[in-house]
Parts: sequence; C-alpha cells; structure tokens
Amino acid sequence: MKKIKTNPIINIMLFFYILSTYIFSLKTETTFISNIIALLLIGLVWMNFLLTKRKLVFNKFLLSYLIFIFISLISAFYAIDQNTALTKVKTLLLLFVLMFTLINYIDTYKKLQKLLNYFIFSGFIFSIYIIATSDFSQMTRFGYELGNVNAIGMMMGISSIFCFYFILEEKKYFIYIPTLSTLIFVILLTGSRKSLIFVLLAFILILLSQRKLGLKGKLKAVFGSIVIILISFYSVYNVPLFYNIIGVRMENLLSFLFGDGTNEGSINIRANMIQLGWDWFKERPVIGYGIDNYRYLYRNVGGDFTYSHNNFIELLVGTGIFGFFSFYLTHLVVLKDLFKASRNNIKDTLSHSFIAVISIYILLSVGLIYYDDKHISLLLGIGSLVYNLTKSEEDKNNERIE
Repeated sequence: MKKIKTNPIINIMLFFYILSTYIFSLKTETTFISNIIALLLIGLVWMNFLLTKRKLVFNKFLLSYLIFIFISLISAFYAIDQNTALTKVKTLLLLFVLMFTLINYIDTYKKLQKLLNYFIFSGFIFSIYIIATSDFSQMTRFGYELGNVNAIGMMMGISSIFCFYFILEEKKYFIYIPTLSTLIFVILLTGSRKSLIFVLLAFILILLSQRKLGLKGKLKAVFGSIVIILISFYSVYNVPLFYNIIGVRMENLLSFLFGDGTNEGSINIRANMIQLGWDWFKERPVIGYGIDNYRYLYRNVGGDFTYSHNNFIELLVGTGIFGFFSFYLTHLVVLKDLFKASRNNIKDTLSHSFIAVISIYILLSVGLIYYDDKHISLLLGIGSLVYNLTKSEEDKNNERIE
C-alpha cells in the first residue's frame, strides 16, 4: 500500500476528528466519540508513516511541551488530590500524542491548507446546527445545551480567523464571506465577550501586519480595521437581539475595567478567584499545589468546586512558576518560527494568522483556561510547522519559475 492511497482516508478521518471536537468534545457524555475518532486517526497516520518510511519529526515545540507535561506529572505526587492531577496529566499526554501524530503527518503546505479548511467548515457546520436548533424568541445566550458557550465562541473565533485568512490570501469571496458572516453571527449569539474580542483583535492584527501592502495598503488596512470595529459595536449596541445577549455583558465588562464597578456576578466572582489564586501562589510559588487542584483550594474557602477561569492563575497555583513558564515556553518557541517566516515574507498572511491566534490567546489567559484545550493545542503544534512548510512551498515555486 502506498502513501498516495492512504492519504485520502486519513484526510477524511482528520476532517471528522476536527468536526467531532466542535460537536462532541464540550460535553462529558459525548467526548468519548471524539476520542474514538482521534484513536482511529492516530492509528491510520502511524500505519501510513511505517509504510512510507519517512523521517520522524520531533521539533522544539514537542520538546518544550514534554517538559511541561513532566513538571505537571511531578506536581501530581504532592497534589492535594493526586487522582485529579494524574487525570489531567493523562489528558495532556493524549494531547501530546495527537500533536506528535499530526506534526508527522502534515508534511506539505497543501495538507496544511486542508487542515485549516477543516477548522473553517467544522465551525460552519456547527454554526448552522446552533442556528437551526435555537429558540430566537428567548433573549438568552445561545448554545448552553451544547456545552460551555464561551468555549463554543472561541471555537467559532478560530474558524473565523482562518476564514478571514482565506479571504485575504485566496480571494474566494463567494465561499468564505458567507461562511465568515455565519460564524460571526453565532459568536454574537453565544454572548461570549472573549470570543468577540478575540476575533476583532485578530482581524486588526492580521490587516496591520501585512508587509506587502505598502503605505497605501497600510492606510486601507487601518481604515478597514476602524470599519470592522464600528460595525461590530454598532451591531452589538443597536440590534436588540445582540444587545440583550452580548451588549449588556460588554457594558458590564467595560464598566468593571474602567473602575466604575459592575453588578454582574460572574465578573466580581472571577476577580475574587484571581485574587485568591494569587495569594495561594505566593504561599507556594515554586511547586504549587498540583495541576488542576485550584478547585480544592477554592472549595475549602466556600467557593464552588471549579477551576480559576484564568490560565495564568491556574498554572501558577497548580504547577508553580516552573510549570507556568514551561507552558508559555511552548508558545514562544512557535511564535519565534512564525515571526521568522513573516520576516522572510514567506506566506506572511498565514504566519500572521497563527501569530494572531496564539498571541491573543496569551492575552486572553486572564479570562479563560486553555492549557488542556484541544483546539489551541493542535494549532500550536501545526504552527510549529508553518515556517518549514511554507519555505518548502516557496522553494518549489521558485524552482518552477527558473
């Protein structure tokens, strides 16, 4: 069996896996479906790998991620609850295996493009499902029955950003503009402030970062960024459906950030959770209390049995300063290669799209937990390949020209 015969099957399985992470991974009772598809995908990829006898890829990103897992594993031995910590380490190990697998499968620029489209169309299919099953007579956040609405919003955000990339890069307006409009519509329906900020900042960053535009193009990019912001805020504050779902929430957030305070319980509770977490971190700054063990500390002071809703605090409390830095080292390793690709003008729009996703996720760490998230983990892994894949594609194009 040759590689060319197995790749189509793997690509189909890869699409179904990405789709399953949108549809099935947000609810405990359906996560197993996504996990089964992941195991089938991993098996197919490594069978193909053995048959084609390709060179094994183990890059700096995988090494840095493995260091983070090792520190997390050590934290399990002194954790408040060892079973909880070991369960989380198991999740991280499975993510590592999946990332390792995809890094060894995505060996061409064409495969990378296919993968990005899988994210886009999985998000679109999920968006259509949410719209079709929602009750528009109710002015509440849409998608609760499918899982965490903030997680849904962030997934739609990832799909939107890569959709925006294809609009800029391939000019396929007929396909991608309706898709992007649907994704943005669903983000607003989820009421996720983080997702809206994520998408707006990413669009602006991608527009302003393109070197090939020149001065005139830069001015157009600035104008386009202003238009995007104005249209978004006009829709949020003037369309009743959007205002009741996300507009009021945006007002509360801005009021809190600018020191006026807010009556929204979730904001005040999370601010208190951050302060408590910072105090606990200062008591054990080096080793922490065990990964995913913030919830036990918080329960002991009368809070719910839940995580901190802040990636910085969650890692500092759980794994201490070393775990914290080892996790964000994975981001820095990937960002370094992405900036290298952008400086060399190698598919710079693609590089800037990944830079936008990763850097804004870091920024949003103050309001979400994602160190064990499948989507950003996969994108970090794939982002570590962008420089080599795009350079190889560029070299091939130059050879054809010569």
